[in-house]
Amino acid sequence: MIFIAAGKGSRLSKITNGKHKALIKINNKFLIDTLFQNCLKIGIQEVIVVTGFKKHLIKEHAKALKTDINIELIHNIDWQLPNGLSVLTAKDLIPKGDDFLLSMCDHFYFSSLLDIVKESNLNNTLVNIGIDYNLEKIYDIDDAMKIKINKNNNLINAISKTLTNYNAVDCGVFKCNYDFFSILETAKEKGQYSLSDACNILIKNKKLGGVNINNNFWIDIDTPDSLKQCNKYLQKSNLS
Repeated sequence: MIFIAAGKGSRLSKITNGKHKALIKINNKFLIDTLFQNCLKIGIQEVIVVTGFKKHLIKEHAKALKTDINIELIHNIDWQLPNGLSVLTAKDLIPKGDDFLLSMCDHFYFSSLLDIVKESNLNNTLVNIGIDYNLEKIYDIDDAMKIKINKNNNLINAISKTLTNYNAVDCGVFKCNYDFFSILETAKEKGQYSLSDACNILIKNKKLGGVNINNNFWIDIDTPDSLKQCNKYLQKSNLS
């Protein structure tokens, strides 16, 4: 599994105080540790963390962490560019031909959501995205990655934060065929460096699928308000 932990997280700077956004605490637990525990709960023991901003903090944390998970770190020298390059950085660490899971390190969710994406079928797609149809429950819908999906075949027809005609939202967890690296490389050759750029290539080829995460909770922790919202939900639901 690949975790993207390269970004600066500037909108969280008032809370992080110069620390890494993956090391903020939610319910007295580091966010990245929760993501690692999610993996262990569904039988994943090998993870790759792509670092960038303040990579030494992630390195120090991983070294001190007592866990059964095997953590491999790799640094993206172009971490200030869009996130598709972070995924490409991990290519040589994924066995050729293997499917892999991909997650943002600043999205909070539980193992049940990850398991739904893990168990999804890639027979007719190269990438499946965990998607949320519960639009009324999305925190900060204006900033969300919006999706237009055909519910009959679960193929995604459009993806963008600026979509006005959409029926779902990307929750930041992906299952990918190894050939997705080739798509990312094609996008890079065109000067297109984001995951959404590569996803748009897949859309043209009808190879981008969506997986319904049902009512599983998740939230993108990219502002102080979203962190407060996450803690509020967990306290109200008595979850951890």
